[in-house]
Amino acid sequence: MPARINHNPHLSQVTHNMALHYAQASKQIEHLSSGNRIDRDSDDPASLYMADNFSAEVRVVAEGNRNAQQGIGMLQVADGALGQLSEIVQRMQSLAVQAATGLYTDEQRGSLDVEFEGLKSEMDRISKATTYNNTPLLDAQRDVTIEIGPSIASGNDFVQFSFNDMSAQGPHMNIGSLTIDTVKNARQSLAQLQQVEQKVAQERNKVAALHNRLDLNSTTSNSIIEKLHEAESNVRDVDVARAMTELTRSQILSQAAASLAVESGGDINQVLSLLR
Repeated sequence: MPARINHNPHLSQVTHNMALHYAQASKQIEHLSSGNRIDRDSDDPASLYMADNFSAEVRVVAEGNRNAQQGIGMLQVADGALGQLSEIVQRMQSLAVQAATGLYTDEQRGSLDVEFEGLKSEMDRISKATTYNNTPLLDAQRDVTIEIGPSIASGNDFVQFSFNDMSAQGPHMNIGSLTIDTVKNARQSLAQLQQVEQKVAQERNKVAALHNRLDLNSTTSNSIIEKLHEAESNVRDVDVARAMTELTRSQILSQAAASLAVESGGDINQVLSLLR
């Protein structure tokens, strides 16, 4: 005798299983459309938590990397100014050497001293004008802290350094009173300018070392961000091949079940077995 599904007590089970296959097919279509294996909390709570943690860490490292890039920009500004100061000190040394010889008259030394005084004023101007984001860098002793994020290989969350006062009148350079209007003063100034030249070189070397450190930090951060994105993608993104297989399976089962439930004249157990 043919199975009468419309009046069979197992019809509710058939309908339920059919609905499950349709729901599974819809879910796979949703995953394939979004590209995500996890579209809502119920899909996989543990994996969603892990993926969100990866995403949060990416934001932290990226923000630290932006800070490092801003620090590099600040150091580039400082280095440019220090390069100008170095050229000024070299010119001042040249003037002092000329004034220290006995080949010039006092009047000529006076002319050299006028340029010498102007160069000191230019040092003060450059030191005061060197700013980054409206913050002066070289007109006073200034401490700087750059937050670079907690996921850096060194384990440090920040970089600390300081700029020295590079003005002629400041205590670090201390050349505000130098003159070259006499042979004696010129020779004394020349000796002190040699020390000033070393101070400028030391400041530039410090800036260069910090620049290299932040460059390395930025490279490390970019690598970390890339790996975190990969880890998040592995957790969050859909496996297309697997999703297509599951979708095809669900569609076949749904279609077969619907067809058999309506048209099959066989035993209801055969219908149920195909829906499992």
